[in-house]
Amino acid sequence: MKILYFGGGLGNQIFEYSFYLALKERFPNENIFGVYPDFKFREHIGGFEVEKIFDVKFPATSFKAKLIVLLLFLYKKINPQTSLCSLHPVNVNWDSIVFNAFKSDLSFYKERKEWLEYKNISLDLKNRKIIDKILTTNSVAIHVRRGDFLSPKYNNILGNIATLAYYQKALDIIKSKISDPYFFVFSDDMIWCKTVLNLPEKTVYVDWNKGKDSFLDMYLMTFTKANIIANSTFSYWGAYLNKNTPIVVYPEKWINADYYPNIFPADWIGVNVE
Repeated sequence: MKILYFGGGLGNQIFEYSFYLALKERFPNENIFGVYPDFKFREHIGGFEVEKIFDVKFPATSFKAKLIVLLLFLYKKINPQTSLCSLHPVNVNWDSIVFNAFKSDLSFYKERKEWLEYKNISLDLKNRKIIDKILTTNSVAIHVRRGDFLSPKYNNILGNIATLAYYQKALDIIKSKISDPYFFVFSDDMIWCKTVLNLPEKTVYVDWNKGKDSFLDMYLMTFTKANIIANSTFSYWGAYLNKNTPIVVYPEKWINADYYPNIFPADWIGVNVE
C-alpha cells in the first residue's frame, strides 16, 4: 500500500498528479490511496479543483488510509528519521508508505504525451475576446504573484524572488527576442503591476477572473507566444502547458531554501538578479 497526502492550490495539485502517475508506474501492483484533508485546501478559493478543470482522476481515499497517515505522522514526530514517510518536496524515498504528494521533478512528466488535458472550458465573451487578441498579436503573458507570498506564512520561503528587478530583466529579454510585443498581465496585485512595472500602451490587465474562475488565468496564459512567470506553481503550469513552444523567462532562484527543484526545460531562460 502507498498513500499520497494531498493539498495546496491548483498549481501544486498538478505537480501532485504528476507524482501520482510516477508512483503508479513504479509500483504497478500496489494499491494507491489518497488523503485529502479539507484544511490543506481551505486557503485556496478553488479548493481541490484539479479534477473539475482537467481530464484526470486522482486515487480514492479510505478510512484505513486516513488512519495510517495519522499514525505515521505521529510516529514521525517521535522518530523524525523514519523511512516510512517521504515528505520532502523534491527528494523521494520510494520505499515509504506515506508520501507528501507535492514533489516537483521534470522527470515525472517531461516524456508524457497528452497526460494533462483541459476539460471543455466554457468562456464568457470577455475571455473569448482576450484569446482572439492573444492569438492575433505577438502576445506575452506576464504573471505576477504577490498576495499570499507577502504573508508571514510564505514570505520567508517564497518572497523577495520575483522582484521588480527580475521583471525588468525579463522584459528586456522578451523585447530583444519579440518585435512589437503585446503584454497580457495576470496578477493578484494589479495595482502594483499598473504603478510599478511601467508597461507600454499595448498591455491588457486581465483582472476579471476571480474566485472559482481564477483558473481561467492559467488557461489564457497557455495561448501566448511568450511567458514571463513568477516563482509560482500556478505561473509555471501556465507556461509549461502552453503548446505554442513559447519563449519562457523564469526566476533562476525559485525558492529560499537549500534545495532546487528540477522543473525547468532546457530551453527556458533563467534570470538571476542577485
